[in-house]
Amino acid sequence: MTDYSDPRRTSERLSNTDRDEAVARLAAARDDGRLTPEEYDARASTTRMAVTRGDLTPLFSDLPLGADAPLVYSTPPSGAIPTPVGTPGARAGALGGAWGATLVALSPFIAIALFFLFGFTSSFTWSWVFFLLIPIAGIVVYGPGARYRR
Repeated sequence: MTDYSDPRRTSERLSNTDRDEAVARLAAARDDGRLTPEEYDARASTTRMAVTRGDLTPLFSDLPLGADAPLVYSTPPSGAIPTPVGTPGARAGALGGAWGATLVALSPFIAIALFFLFGFTSSFTWSWVFFLLIPIAGIVVYGPGARYRR
């Protein structure tokens, strides 16, 4: 669901798909009883003629965003880019992308294989050390050096 009040995107031109999605949101608001049929008709016709995202801002300003709505922006300091507020938090991205995540997922199996390989060839006395590879792989891939995405 789109937040039309994003100050960084008010001058962005709309596509036909964007207009159709906006009309669908208005229809959902009408079906929920938030808009009368007359209000819906007026807003839907304005939405179909809208050129930029800023044209849609007043049409949705009194309607709540959905549960899956994106971000609400705070007022930024002068010259700064607005930052998202009230989001669930940044999710950590795996260092190395899919390869790093796969390495972490396979690290228990690698540790078991090394445990038995070195245990049977030499001694099981120090073979348990290979199980330390599991948290080490997690720390390296998802630790402070990992990239963060929104």
